[in-house]
Amino acid sequence: MKDILRSDNGFTLLEVMIAFAILSLSLIVLLSLRNSSIRVVEHSDRITTATLLAKAKMEEMPRSVQVGESEGEFEGEAYKGYKWKRIVSPPPFGFAFIKEVVVVVTWDEGRREVRLVAYE
Repeated sequence: MKDILRSDNGFTLLEVMIAFAILSLSLIVLLSLRNSSIRVVEHSDRITTATLLAKAKMEEMPRSVQVGESEGEFEGEAYKGYKWKRIVSPPPFGFAFIKEVVVVVTWDEGRREVRLVAYE
C-alpha cells in the first residue's frame, strides 16, 4: 500500500511552481528586450531621416551664400515635425573667403537634433 502512495513517476508541486517562475521571468525579460529593440530601431530611423534631410538642405543652398541665419519646416506629411535651421558664419580661424555652414535638423519638438557642418 505504501508503494502506491510514493510514486516517483511525476513532478512535485514545488518543482512545477519553480519551473513556472523561471518561465515567467524569462518571458518578461524577452518582452522587455523586444520593446527596447523597437525603440532603438525607431530612433535610428529618425536619425537617418534627419541626416538625409540635412544633407538635402545643404545641397540646395546657393553657391554664393550670405552670412546669416534662416530656418523653416520641411514640406510633406512624411516629414511633419522636422524643422531645419541654417547658420552661415565666418569660420573661427579667420579666413575671409571661407564660410562655415551649419545645418541643424530637429525633431521631437527640438529635443533631438542632427547637425551637419561644411565650409564653403
